[in-house]
Amino acid sequence: MPVVNDSSVVDFDAERAVASALEVTGSDLLLVVEYDGEAYKLLYCADVVADRYEDDQAMYEHFERVHSHAFHDAERRALSEDLFVDSGETRALTTHMENLVALRVLGDDEGLFLLLAPDSSVTAVVEAVEGFVRS
Repeated sequence: MPVVNDSSVVDFDAERAVASALEVTGSDLLLVVEYDGEAYKLLYCADVVADRYEDDQAMYEHFERVHSHAFHDAERRALSEDLFVDSGETRALTTHMENLVALRVLGDDEGLFLLLAPDSSVTAVVEAVEGFVRS
């Protein structure tokens, strides 16, 4: 059974965003974390991810290291928009790796971090959740 938690960090309807991401990805959705400039919270974690850790403490310690970088999204957004003039607003940041895709869908001061299976449609996921994140 996947880990599912209620939202408590962001002002947008993160639970509906997770449901929307699940509709688009099904079992390809591996993880969803809500975050703002000060905190983050795990909202969804598929069994295949949770099973990789010895226990919950090890999982959350790893997440702490990963999500300490989320607070730099404003800088990454500004850099992207400075480098790619006239390309519009940065809606998401994506890292494609061999075995997964890391996706951050950006709001003004908060967002969602999602891990997806490598063949997932990133654009479909962004379109499914950004209306919630940017509301």
